[in-house]
Amino acid sequence: MKKKRSEHVTAEKILQAAGQIFMAKGFEGSSINGIADKAKIHKSLIYHHFGSKEGLWKAVKTNLLEAYSGKDLFELAFPTDSFKHFLESFVTLRFEFYDKNPAIARLIMWQRLEDKQEQIKGVKSERLNTIAAQIKEFQNQGKVRPELDPEMVSYMIMKTASLPFMEKPDFFQGTNAQHNKEKFLEMIIEGLYLAFSPNVSRSN
Repeated sequence: MKKKRSEHVTAEKILQAAGQIFMAKGFEGSSINGIADKAKIHKSLIYHHFGSKEGLWKAVKTNLLEAYSGKDLFELAFPTDSFKHFLESFVTLRFEFYDKNPAIARLIMWQRLEDKQEQIKGVKSERLNTIAAQIKEFQNQGKVRPELDPEMVSYMIMKTASLPFMEKPDFFQGTNAQHNKEKFLEMIIEGLYLAFSPNVSRSN
């Protein structure tokens, strides 16, 4: 039991140190040696817990999301009774996460500059990389337009919710920032629902 507790503490120290260094220097600009020095541990422990620098980068992103959500990623659940309710829950969570966690937005902006962005862009939980399976289920239920590619729908929903925090618009600043964020979030949800719902009339 003591060994497991000690390993958990060590892993947490590594994640905290890595998060600080990654946010300051990006992926390529950071080194395992530098992270080990910051965490005051031997670098072999980093490989023991995370396998590689790429694995550590993904673990830092996962850790930030878990710290915000307050639960394990695999426990996150969203309503599936209607596509609108799913969008309201999923998009709101993602929007508010990026709003309250500029650190994760900074990591993502760094990774866009990296040569290895394909290797480091995902996190360990596949369900955070795509919601295509849920979109497909909604299509089977007649709640999402059947002719659409589920992966494309998933990508558009996820990116639309996070993009404002990668390139912050002027109306997210100043005294009306919170009001504007709330209105913009409503526009995102309504726009996505209208775009993908089969119950909306469309003129050619």
